Amino acid sequence: MFKTVKLFLSFALLSTLTPGIIYAQETYPSKPITIVNPNPPGGFVDNVARALSISLQKSLKQPVLIVNKPGANGAIGHAFVANAAPDGYTLLITSPSLAAQPAIDQLFNRSLSYSLNKITPIAQITSDPAIILVNPETGIKTIQEFIKKASTAKDYLAISSSGTYGSTHLPMAMLENATGIKLKHIPTSGGAPAITLAIGGHVNALASAPSVAYPQVQANRLVPIAQTGNKRSAPFLDTPTLKESNINVEFALWTSLFAPANLPPQVQQQITQAVREAVQDEQFKQAMVKGNSLLSYMDGDEFNNFWKSEVKKLQDTVKFIGKIDE
Repeated sequence: MFKTVKLFLSFALLSTLTPGIIYAQETYPSKPITIVNPNPPGGFVDNVARALSISLQKSLKQPVLIVNKPGANGAIGHAFVANAAPDGYTLLITSPSLAAQPAIDQLFNRSLSYSLNKITPIAQITSDPAIILVNPETGIKTIQEFIKKASTAKDYLAISSSGTYGSTHLPMAMLENATGIKLKHIPTSGGAPAITLAIGGHVNALASAPSVAYPQVQANRLVPIAQTGNKRSAPFLDTPTLKESNINVEFALWTSLFAPANLPPQVQQQITQAVREAVQDEQFKQAMVKGNSLLSYMDGDEFNNFWKSEVKKLQDTVKFIGKIDE
């Protein structure tokens, strides 16, 4: 009888432990780690994710797999990680769309796809401006010409993006709000499909990450007319910022790593340390240079504070834009 009572008490005590404490009892990592990218292959997030996974494997001594879960402007992949076990084996690499989606759901009075309090920020990896590009057949060479044509054209100029309210739609919507122009928006399922529409002449323009834009500019398929950062960024040093053109818009396309909430502190520390080592790996640095992505690492309190301010900024932008017909 005493053995039965003791066994029952032990089980009861175990059942009161939080998932994070139970997971922490294991030696981490003891199996492959999955990083979810909520976008299709070929975009700027994917480029960073695949380079990062190679360097992370060296630090964590386990395979690091990239799994693409695109759809609903990233909400499918974001929700998958938000609801995953907080054991360090499912991580998320994503862009500003993570912060915007809950505000979008509220705007349309629908159930939240996920709650940001179910996400743990780990680190920012890169931060780039969006490059505003036009199809050469438009004849547009500058942002001023673009705005003039958008203002005077009989029909709206058409733009593509990675999805409504997505990380390449927001800067163009901000441009509309700052200048008063109206653009016809054609959303797609990701950065790569969006740029394909522009190259094919199905739309006139788009905003894109430097890593995705540069090869198309080099091949004379698209023309850069502006960038959204607070200063000019290589390799687009001849392309002015919007603020240089007296347009009060500033926007960053960052890639950052997140995990489910309630991650055991020691596991989070191990992941953070591994990411710090990975971004210093020469192979990763060379991949970022080759891919024209600017390494902009931060973690800890610095990243937490940035994340809070970014959430407010992006959600305020969604509210300011309001409902947009897709």
